[in-house]
This record gives sequence, C-alpha cells and structure tokens, in this order.
Amino acid sequence: MKQFFTLTSAFLFILNLTQAQPIIVGQGFVNGLIGVDVDADGNVWVTESGAGNDDGKVSIIAPDGSVATFMTGLPSALNPATGEIAGSTRTWQLPDNKVAVLVGEGPHPQGEALLIVDKGDYSPGSPLDLTDVEQTMKFGTFVHDQGLPQSNPYNIYWDENGDMYIADAGADAIVKYEVATEQLSFFAELPGVSNPTPVGPPVTDAVPTDIVPKRDHSGYYVCQLTGFPFLDGAATIYDVDLNGNLTPWQTGFTLLTDMGYDPRDSNLCVLQFSQFGFINDSTLNFFPGAGKVIKVFSDGSQEVLADGFIGLAPSFTFDAAGDLYVSDLFGFIYKYDLPSGTRENNLKSIQTTVFPNPAASQANFRFDLENTADVQLNIYNMHGQRVASVDAGTLLAGEQQISWNTEGVPTGTYLYHLLVDGYVSAGLLQVEK
Repeated sequence: MKQFFTLTSAFLFILNLTQAQPIIVGQGFVNGLIGVDVDADGNVWVTESGAGNDDGKVSIIAPDGSVATFMTGLPSALNPATGEIAGSTRTWQLPDNKVAVLVGEGPHPQGEALLIVDKGDYSPGSPLDLTDVEQTMKFGTFVHDQGLPQSNPYNIYWDENGDMYIADAGADAIVKYEVATEQLSFFAELPGVSNPTPVGPPVTDAVPTDIVPKRDHSGYYVCQLTGFPFLDGAATIYDVDLNGNLTPWQTGFTLLTDMGYDPRDSNLCVLQFSQFGFINDSTLNFFPGAGKVIKVFSDGSQEVLADGFIGLAPSFTFDAAGDLYVSDLFGFIYKYDLPSGTRENNLKSIQTTVFPNPAASQANFRFDLENTADVQLNIYNMHGQRVASVDAGTLLAGEQQISWNTEGVPTGTYLYHLLVDGYVSAGLLQVEK
C-alpha cells in the first residue's frame, strides 16, 4: 500500500487554540484534493487527483476569493486493490509563463509524468485539457524499465541548472533528470522500514514524498510517508549528499507528505498527513484531524505551527509574506497568518448531535443556530471522496435538524461536515446495514 492515502453521538474536532488559527480560503474541492501552491500574484493553485475517471483538475483561487478552473481531464485512476485514487498531485510555476502539473501512479499514457502547459493558452471560462499539453515527461517508463512494478511521482525539486529531483513514492527512490543529457537515473534509493508488529510485512516500503535542497547547498533533505501499517514514529528525514548518499538526519516522525522552508526564519517545516490505526472496533484507517505542520530545528527541537485540521493533510506551502497554506483531502484550503499571529478563525465549531449512530437507514443531525444561516451537510468516505451532500438551504435561528438517507451506502465509517455560514462541525458516523 504505497499510495495516499468508540463513536459518540457528538464527535467534534476541536481546534488547538494555542496555535495560530486558520481562515478557509477555499472549500468544496471534493475530488481528491492534494496540492496547494501560491504564485507571485497571490493566486492559490489547487490540484485534485480526481474520482478515478480521468477527471483530475487544477483550479485557481484569486485573491478576491473567486475560483476558476485552469485545467480539467487530467489522468485519474482507481486502484482496485486499495480503493484509493491516484492522479494529479500539484503544480509549479515555471519560467516563460509555463505551468507544470505532476501526475502520479496510473495506466494513462500521460500518467506517472510531468505535464507542461502554457498559461498563455488559458483564458477564464475555457480551461485547458490534455490536448493543450506541450510536453509530457514520463518518469514512470524509466522506473518500470528498471524492473520496478510501481511508480508514483509525488514531488519535484528543480536545481539551479534545471535538473529535476523527483520523489517517487512508488519506486521508493529519488529519480534525477539531467536537463543537459535528457537522461533519467536513480539518484538515491531509500531503505525499507522495519516493522516490529505482526500486522503487515516485516519490512515496509520507504515511500519518499518530497525532496528539498539544504540551505548551504551541500545536499538535500528527503522525507517519507512509510508504508502499511503506517507506524507512528517510523518516518525519517534523510540528509542526502550531492552523490545521493543517505544519512538519517532526524527521526521519529509519522506519515510525512511535504516539506518547505519558513521564509520568516529559513527553518525546515514538514507536514504530518495523519496517524493510522483503528478508528473504531472495525475501521482501520487514517485519523481525520491528526495532521500537523511541524517546524524542525537543527538541534532536534520542534514546534507545531498548525494542527487540528478537519480531515487529512497532503500538502502545504508558504507565500512570500510567510503566510501558511494547507490542503485538506476533504476539500478545504486553510490559510494561517503566521507573520502577524492573527487569530481570525472561521473554523468555529457548532455543536451537533448525530443519532442514531451507528445508523442503519437514516442519520439525523441536530444543532442550534444563533441566526438565520445557509446549511449544507457533506458526507465523505475515509478516502476523502464525497458520497453524499444535503443542501438544507436557509434555516431560521433556533434548534434545527436535517437528515441523511443512508440507502445504497455500504457499511463503514464516514466523516461528516456540517457547514453553517463559516462554522464547521465535523465528526465520524458509522453506517451499519
């Protein structure tokens, strides 16, 4: 498994108020939200991996909050063995008005590849598609030619020469592309991770997820997710020299999916995607709300910059001012004003009672409104895919109740979001047929 990814009647995600609090700058990205990046003009670029039907998408959130679709129809495939979706992961702004879109594991001819498009070919209201791709760089072909069954490119670093270093989560390696020779090679291969538990293989996959340069240009840092059973404390940040030799730098992390430098002090930050375990007696999965952005100091000390996300956290980035943006697989983009420490918070919680829980045919959601408000209920499976949505419209102040008919939904654990004019209630719901 190398991809990404006791109930009560009122299960609430409580934000950690000791940290800077976020505002939601985007929501409703419900088809596998992975990547978030910010360009020089303050536009937020959002990448969704799709629902498995070659429907990956890149959207742009403008500074005024408006959302436009930049590219559609990106490769997206369902892995039948795991039920997970693999597809487009994130974007990079390149010179000459180009944009690079990375596509992860999958059988599509333009999967496991970097796609280059020209922003000049885009106009609002007319999104680009695969016919607009100017260049396809197939990393997966090289990996498979080396006899490896999986390639899942997840992150890229470009050096000053234009050479690329690709963190391939499927190959358990860093793949290097030399622009001068147009050749691919293995730059560094990560070792497997010992698994002391009786669950899963004795050695799990390394699953590298990002590579960034060291500040003194003496090499790189590489982080890892680690494979099933996704053990707490099993992930390492490696120090990789210019020849690809690996040395553990800092250890004891859990499920790392991204890295970046805080522009305010140049310290390295890493993203914990989640934690893994039994959510209840029958559901083994990632815990919603367990992600965090961690600043890592050279002396080994750490500082949590942001946590308490609603769902699962695949990526983050900083803008030039030092604001932090985090993507949530369950459809949200959060922004943290770290430079000023502003505690503006539109992730305020509204208390919700869910009954019955477990639900056999219908689940009811009861809550109180202080004022008239627009209310929407979204239900997600544990892969972050929205399985149902109930638009309750505008409801009056006072006690309210909306219901969800679970007919046709398989037995299992689901995450609900109740969205009420900037307030969010999130929790777990068990469906039993």
